Amino acid sequence: MSDEVWTTLIATGGTVVVAYITQVVAKRVIATRKTRRQREVSEDEAEAVDRYTSDPGQFVRDVLKSNDQLTKRVEAAEDKADKLQRAFDAFRDKDRKFRNALARWFVDIMAAFEANSIEMPYPREGDQDILSDVIPSALEATQPRRPPRR
Repeated sequence: MSDEVWTTLIATGGTVVVAYITQVVAKRVIATRKTRRQREVSEDEAEAVDRYTSDPGQFVRDVLKSNDQLTKRVEAAEDKADKLQRAFDAFRDKDRKFRNALARWFVDIMAAFEANSIEMPYPREGDQDILSDVIPSALEATQPRRPPRR
């Protein structure tokens, strides 16, 4: 036989031996892990298996009942979340309207001071940051120290 044939036969034989050894080792590892897992089964799992083997129909009914209970709890939580979201949206809308109305009123006050050539009093330095959240556009537009917001 030629050298190529012998090389092919040796390579094939080596591959078969490696595959066989790998298979034996894999089976041994799988069996070891399987027995270890069986020893680690918790009491709840063992009880569930016992209940299933004694009465599979009742076990399935219990699982479905539990599933229904969980579904009801999830739906109740979703309803609460929807109510909270609606309340938050209503609050945000009311707050936006409040801020806009306050800003318009503040602008009217500024216009009245300007029409009478009286210098309008501005909030104190410490109060500017607090009021800037409520009436930011009016404060920023009228304060000469602050550039207008864009």
